[in-house]
Amino acid sequence: MLVSMNAMRIYEMVSHYAKTKEKFVLLIDNTHYFTLSDTKKAEVRTYYEDVIPVDEIDEVFNNKYTFYEFLGQAIATETAVEWFPQSTDLEDSDYFIEAQVITPAGGIPYTSVRLTKED
Repeated sequence: MLVSMNAMRIYEMVSHYAKTKEKFVLLIDNTHYFTLSDTKKAEVRTYYEDVIPVDEIDEVFNNKYTFYEFLGQAIATETAVEWFPQSTDLEDSDYFIEAQVITPAGGIPYTSVRLTKED
């Protein structure tokens, strides 16, 4: 008989962290970037260099997942919106980086993923 080892995914880990620390967490999932050619990686990084602060650009592009904690939902969401365009706002999907804000209660009040373009 197999006994569950209680596997967790990134969301569960971040949600647990947010709850434990009573913080709002910006989760950045940049896994797609690591599948790109070196030329495309350079293009994508150059695009974001004008958006993400210079002190944080390496954190985002040297790791598949990056997390930032904030005291409030407003500043976490504002950072996500400023740094990461929504999926429907980019002409090249290779430039898309998923960002989510996770609350201490485990909710996701903001995500950069949009299924349809708003008019």
